[in-house]
Amino acid sequence: MKFRLLFACLFIGQIVSGQAGTHIKVSGTKCSIIPPDGFKAASAFSGFQDTVTGASILVNEIPAPYQSIIDGFTADVFKARGMALISKQTVDFHHLIATLFHVRQPANGMVYIKQMLVFGDEKQTILVNGIYPEASKSLEAKIKEALLSTVYTVSQDNNPLEAVTFTVDVERTDLKLVKYLSGSLLYSVDGQVPTGKPTLIVGNSIAKVPFQDQKKYAEERLKKLPGGENSIIKHANEITIDHLKGYEIIADNKTKDNKSEVIYQVMLFNNNGDYYIIVGQTKEDFSKYIATFRRVARSFKRK
Repeated sequence: MKFRLLFACLFIGQIVSGQAGTHIKVSGTKCSIIPPDGFKAASAFSGFQDTVTGASILVNEIPAPYQSIIDGFTADVFKARGMALISKQTVDFHHLIATLFHVRQPANGMVYIKQMLVFGDEKQTILVNGIYPEASKSLEAKIKEALLSTVYTVSQDNNPLEAVTFTVDVERTDLKLVKYLSGSLLYSVDGQVPTGKPTLIVGNSIAKVPFQDQKKYAEERLKKLPGGENSIIKHANEITIDHLKGYEIIADNKTKDNKSEVIYQVMLFNNNGDYYIIVGQTKEDFSKYIATFRRVARSFKRK
C-alpha cells in the first residue's frame, strides 16, 4: 500500500507503541504527536518543548525523497556538522520502514542528544527531532516513545500562516509561498524549492542564542548560509522594524557554478535572546529583487 494511502488511514487518538494519550496536532504540519508529560506546544517552531529541561520535539516535512535523505545522513556528514553519530537503526513504524538516529552534539556550551525519526516516501520525508541536554538523559525513553507516536494525516490542515509568530506582506511582488519549515516561511518566484530563481526565507530563532555583538553575530550568520562562506559584505546598517532593532546586510556572492549572486539579510533582535531573520537570494535583476526583499522585510510584524 502506498505511503499516502496508508497514512490517510491512520486514526488520530489511537494508542501507539504502548503509549496511551491524546495526539496533539503539530502546527504547520500534517503530523500529530502524543508529547511527554510536561511538554507544551511551542510557539517558535512546529513541535513541543519542556521549558524546565530545555528539551524539545520538532517536526519538519521536507519535499525530498526519503531514501535520498537517509543516504545523506552518514557519520561523516554528521561529523562535518559538529555532530557524532551514536547509533542508527531501522524500525517498524506503523508497518512501514523508518530510520531512527541517535546523535550527540555540543552547542552553546552544553552537550545535547538528538533522537531523529525519519520516514517518508519517494516525494517527501518527515523528520521528527527529539532534542534534550545530555544531563537530562532520563528523558530518552519518553522522547523516543513520543517520536514513535507520530501520526501523519493527509487531510489535516497545515496552514503555514497560522503556524508562524509573525506576518509579512508579499502582495504586489512575484514571490509565492512554497513551504513552511522549522518556524520559517519559504518563498520563491517560481513556486519551487530548491530553485535557481529568487527566493526569500522569513523565520525566527528556535532557541535562545547568547550574543553580545549583534552586528558581528548577524554577519557571521550570513556567512553560515549555504554557499555564503565566501560572500563579501557590501552594506551593513542598523535598522528598526516593528520596534525591534537589528541589522540589514547586503552581500555579493558567487554560487558553486560561479554565477554572481546577491544575498539580502535582515536580523532583528529582542531582549530575551531571540531573533527574527529574513534572507533573500537572487542571481538575477539585482536592483529589482533587493527592493522587493527590502519592502517585504519592512512589512514584518509580530503577531
